[in-house]
Amino acid sequence: MVTLFFVTTILLFLLGVPMAVTIGISSMLYILFADIPPMVMIQRIYSGVDVSSLMAIPFFILAGNLMLTGGLAQRILDLANSMVGRRTGGLGMVTIIGCMFFAAIAGSSIATAAALGTLMIPAMVQKGYDKNFATAIVASASPMGVIIPPSILFILYGSLSGTSISDLYMAGIPAGIIVGTILMTTVYIVSKKKGYKGSGEPFQLKDFAQAFKRSLWALGTPFILIGGVFAGIFTPTESAVVAVFYATIVGLFIYKEMKVKDLWKIFYDSAIQTATIMFIIANANLFAYVLAYEKIPESLVSNLLTLSENPVIVLLIINLILLVAGAFLDTIAIIVIVVPLFLPVITQLGIDPVLFGVIIVVNTAIGMVTPPFGGTLLISSNIAKVPLMRVAKRAALPIVGLIVALIIITYIPGLTLFLVEQ
Repeated sequence: MVTLFFVTTILLFLLGVPMAVTIGISSMLYILFADIPPMVMIQRIYSGVDVSSLMAIPFFILAGNLMLTGGLAQRILDLANSMVGRRTGGLGMVTIIGCMFFAAIAGSSIATAAALGTLMIPAMVQKGYDKNFATAIVASASPMGVIIPPSILFILYGSLSGTSISDLYMAGIPAGIIVGTILMTTVYIVSKKKGYKGSGEPFQLKDFAQAFKRSLWALGTPFILIGGVFAGIFTPTESAVVAVFYATIVGLFIYKEMKVKDLWKIFYDSAIQTATIMFIIANANLFAYVLAYEKIPESLVSNLLTLSENPVIVLLIINLILLVAGAFLDTIAIIVIVVPLFLPVITQLGIDPVLFGVIIVVNTAIGMVTPPFGGTLLISSNIAKVPLMRVAKRAALPIVGLIVALIIITYIPGLTLFLVEQ
């Protein structure tokens, strides 16, 4: 039965069947041939999405789409440009800082890539940047949307592992700063070599103050989403609901870049995105049930611990597995599949589950830039209308930077967990 299960999964994957359908069909076939009552399929699919903390996901998606239409992205980019736009590689750094800010608004890497790719790739090309490299910057920086809270993946990991979502949020902020800093350093090095200069104008406090003032309403959203949770005022779900209300008011009545007629399309797109995510979660929960039924997690624990009981070595092995998986699997599918597999291992070794959550999410972020199925790589290359593999080639150095950030986060946990431990 186990052979049938894995052969079916691999075969469907190689045929190009969507991952959610692949793991769903292979799990259903296993259950039918293993003489498990078919009702288990319905129960497991339903229970996969019948989790209260997952209610935050549709509201985060809706809030992000409202903000995309409401004119927040350009104001955040103007603020970032007033900070670093004058330096060598300034526009590339502006893109990275813009991704960091926008990640704290949209909570989605795909939304971040779509919003900033449309704005920043043409702007960088106009300033003399190689189009493939400009696209690679957006592709490698927008995955911070899953690292910096509010992150849908943190909510999902917290619901699966029983880890505090507030603690994951607090660990996600320094992790995102580490990733962003290393990416900016990478862009600076390449820009220095290629001659991608900034504006050259001296820093003007007046310009910064004006840009800050114009972006103040946009910056209010991260404070609601993150600050409200940290302060104990809102749960993650409640903060997402408040953010939806706030984004609607700002977009309609303050920035006035969103019209009432736009709301129908925003609601429709958000519903489609939510349904897609929930479909993946439901089928992945069924897949996780089959793994547990066959005691595969227990077998994996014993095999890993046979190789080594040293947390350094085990984390290295897990990171390598996740990096390979990230190149082929959807981020949500990875979370739902690997958490029940690896959580017993890290628990037995005494590794902090908050740190492990950040490690998994950073791995999935790297997977979004890695060919052949990297989500932000696909979105960015499509926006720029350039071949995917050309962008992937120019993204090689940023990917190395992301892996360096992963190593720092994994093996110097104090840099990531210092907010949690206070």
